[in-house]
Amino acid sequence: MKVVHSLAHVVHNPRWEFTRGRRIYSKDIPSRATLIREALEASGMPIELTPPREQPTTLIAETHAYFEFLRDTAATLAPDAIIYPDVFPIRRAARRPESHAALAGYYCFDTGTPLTRNVYLAAKGAVDIALTAAELLPQEGLVYALCRPPGHHAEREVFGGYCYFNNPAIAAKHLALAGRVAVLDIDYHHGNGTQDVFYDRGDVLTVSIHGDPEQVYPYFSGFADERGAGAGEGANLNLPLPPSASRSLFLNALDEALAAIRRFAPTALVLAVGFDTCKGDPAGSFALDTRDYPAIAARIAELGMPTLIVQEGGYNTEKLGRNAVAFLQAYEKGARR
Repeated sequence: MKVVHSLAHVVHNPRWEFTRGRRIYSKDIPSRATLIREALEASGMPIELTPPREQPTTLIAETHAYFEFLRDTAATLAPDAIIYPDVFPIRRAARRPESHAALAGYYCFDTGTPLTRNVYLAAKGAVDIALTAAELLPQEGLVYALCRPPGHHAEREVFGGYCYFNNPAIAAKHLALAGRVAVLDIDYHHGNGTQDVFYDRGDVLTVSIHGDPEQVYPYFSGFADERGAGAGEGANLNLPLPPSASRSLFLNALDEALAAIRRFAPTALVLAVGFDTCKGDPAGSFALDTRDYPAIAARIAELGMPTLIVQEGGYNTEKLGRNAVAFLQAYEKGARR
């Protein structure tokens, strides 16, 4: 299995985030990706670490209205400067602010996704990984994009949730140039950004299994009645679960998701995987365990289609590497059948 990865992300290391008025250590730390890479290397899996190719910014700029703002703001910051969004105008206010600090809140929807001097380099590096993996997919059949920072919360007009550019959505846009694509998101949190990017498109099916937004971040997106609009009507499926969902509940939802994907008959699958679904993760509350991931992976692999796996969440650093290995080993085994 080709694993596309680089160290571009390590320069982005915000130590703090602000959650409900409290300053706490950020969960999205550079070691997340390092732990997964090291666990894969130690597992004996036949992996091939592949550096990403420098990609043009065209798809990023087409996907995110704030692309230039994020790029240009990062370039103005001092090495130790950091901007935490803290003023959030009524969404899409007619008068656009001018200062970088005010624009941070204009384009962001939470206080936990700060801007640093290196944030653009890290976010662009993650897109390079996802797009390089997408380019490799036709000949490889299965590719893992080990991205950080994650991406699935980044919408067309706003970013948040540690996400700056939407790695899985941008990769899916590239793949959709050659045929219909399905995006299956199995992170603990709803992929509001991916839903937003494709909500009015009928050639990309977006499916998400996640904690019920009535109780779980991001709270404003991921409800079962969000089905798409216009040409995308019926091409968005949300399967929200109670915050303490068990293995059986998750697998039942997964079977429903896979049935929808089979009906859609895509030419490729983008699988946004987050291991914050594991019991004890500081960002989630599902009851899954390491031994559950092989069963999840095997069921998805039974689709038998080219699959680009894109790394999203997972913040329990004690279990993260083991969870990734358990999932990817089972997926590769299932894909070979």
